[in-house]
Amino acid sequence: MISDKLLGQKKMYENKNNWARKVGFGFRPDDEVPSNIDVWNSNQLDGKFQLFGLNKVGLWPEEHNFSIEQRLNRLHKHLRYVEKTEKEKISREEKKLRKRASKRKSDIHLYDVQKLWNSAVYGDDIFKQRLLHFWANHFTVGGSSGFRNYVIGDLIHNVIYENLGGSFDDLLYLATTHPGMLDYLDNTANSGENSKEAINFRKIGRTAGLNDNLARELMELHTVSPERKYTETDIKNAAKVLAGWGVNLSSFVKRYNKLKIQKGSPIGNMSLEEFTLSPYLKNKAEPGKKIIMGKPFPAGPKALRKLTDMLAQDDFTAQHLSKKLAIHFIGENANKNEIKIIYDAWKASRGDLVKIHEATLKVTRVTKGKKFLWPSTWMLQGIRVSGANFMKENESAGGFGRIRDDGTPIHEPLGILEEIGHSFWASRQPDGYSEKKLDWVSTEHLDRRVRIASRIFNAGPSRSGEEIANLLDFSDRTKVAISKGRNSEEKFIIALCSSDFMEI
Repeated sequence: MISDKLLGQKKMYENKNNWARKVGFGFRPDDEVPSNIDVWNSNQLDGKFQLFGLNKVGLWPEEHNFSIEQRLNRLHKHLRYVEKTEKEKISREEKKLRKRASKRKSDIHLYDVQKLWNSAVYGDDIFKQRLLHFWANHFTVGGSSGFRNYVIGDLIHNVIYENLGGSFDDLLYLATTHPGMLDYLDNTANSGENSKEAINFRKIGRTAGLNDNLARELMELHTVSPERKYTETDIKNAAKVLAGWGVNLSSFVKRYNKLKIQKGSPIGNMSLEEFTLSPYLKNKAEPGKKIIMGKPFPAGPKALRKLTDMLAQDDFTAQHLSKKLAIHFIGENANKNEIKIIYDAWKASRGDLVKIHEATLKVTRVTKGKKFLWPSTWMLQGIRVSGANFMKENESAGGFGRIRDDGTPIHEPLGILEEIGHSFWASRQPDGYSEKKLDWVSTEHLDRRVRIASRIFNAGPSRSGEEIANLLDFSDRTKVAISKGRNSEEKFIIALCSSDFMEI
């Protein structure tokens, strides 16, 4: 329940367009602004919305929804083609061109990026889309290896988005056991000290043992936080529970085309023999009982679900993640009372994400916090609110919805993400992107936003800088600055790069 004290405050977002930016990506010029914002809020959580397409507003093509098997099959076909090309008696330059063309055709993550961004710009479920970005950052998986680039999108779209209406217990378990997470946090290199693999390795003078990266981040970042005062022994024992969970492509190779790749051939920094589609490898598992934060855990794969459920239901997890949600939507100065409202919903519902997100909406509605927008959130809002056709085929504008004649997307999305310094497919630290304003305010970051704002303008927005300022109730100071712009483009850039637009 929202406290009487907070309910008595003046609502800060009477401007519906600003409210849609506070909790989503704003309304497009062709959107029907809801007459009742409370009904709209409820629909944001209850409704099922279609994901829009690559090049125009339309349903996302079913052929661009890829399973893990399809993703890895594409990767394997590319690797096989590369191996074949290397053996051909052609010039080095021709080999390079052929490999590049093959990679372009196989790169599923380019579709994944476009799906994420098109949904934010054209979708109706803009609060769920913001939640998707929040949870994708919370469960960070940075791409660097070829393998991870192919599976990050599956984590974002098929695990996180599809489970926003479920429980945190389920989301945590599914994210922890996802191939991208297991690879990113090195659990593929995690073997129990007394596992069959470790014993056999010692016999031939090699070593295999615990890697606690995933166990550490599972506790430190994804759930209870260091406030829980767990010990290094707890982390070590959690790593023992996680030992055996990895992804090994060897079984996959046997199922698909019997791919002929030399043993130990790298995929990024991993080898084919280190992956499987059935992620639990008994020969890596640590036998025996483990004690974690005073609770016993048996041997075997079921222990991990028991561990993630325990962590999900821990009071410190509710505290930690309630604070993160409040900071993301309200702002980094969210106070204890505001955080407690989300926390109370978390505890009362035992981690029901719909109830938690509903409380987040309600408390954000009646608070005065200011949120400095992430670069990608800012850009997507700029595209959406201005009505720019940035996502459509527009060579001159540099939009990132362009498709080649062969049906493959152009690399533009990733280039823009990298330019703005905020790519969900970049190699990042496991704690994700910062929510602090000071980490995003610099001459360099402003210069990047100016360049992106110029590209949005060149995509032909239907709203001018002055219209955006009036629509969103910009300050008189900002409106004066816009009026002094030398031309329409400069006025548009001033509007999008003003404090009124970058912070809401």
